Amino acid sequence: MVEFAIVAPILLFLLLGIFESGLLLFVVGTARFSAGDMARQESESGNAANADQVSLAVLRNGALGTTSLAVVRQVDVFKLNEDPITGVLTPSCNAGVTSPPPPCATYNTYNLNGTTRLGGPPPWNSSTRSVKNRATDFLGVRIWYQYNWKTGIFLAPSSVQLNMEFDIRLEPQTY
Repeated sequence: MVEFAIVAPILLFLLLGIFESGLLLFVVGTARFSAGDMARQESESGNAANADQVSLAVLRNGALGTTSLAVVRQVDVFKLNEDPITGVLTPSCNAGVTSPPPPCATYNTYNLNGTTRLGGPPPWNSSTRSVKNRATDFLGVRIWYQYNWKTGIFLAPSSVQLNMEFDIRLEPQTY
């Protein structure tokens, strides 16, 4: 019985750690899928006036928007520039990987409900995006979300702040 009293807390900690890790991996995978799903919708919408709102509805009604395991804090839709020699894509604004950038003309920042974070219209109007054959814009989608520990046994004093990015080229509307 003494051996069980010594081993039981360790086994319980391991079991809860495996459970918590599984939930966290599920949320990260769901965020990756959701960012890709939103980017694909942006690509299909092209330069439609409501492209961002349709994509946000896809996110809001998808797995990440409806789960209670994670909270979407912010959604960014931004223009990417392609280096003509290397093909490397870089944000046209100074987009931070760990924090959102300051306001910029080609960087839209939304809440999950579809409102802009700055209030007013988004700076990069989706109807101005290029969807011409061989001259289409590249677009990035970044979802900022947080995961709150469910079992409460880990050393993290607060939730985990994460983000997921997906880059895509807009589809030409005519060929």
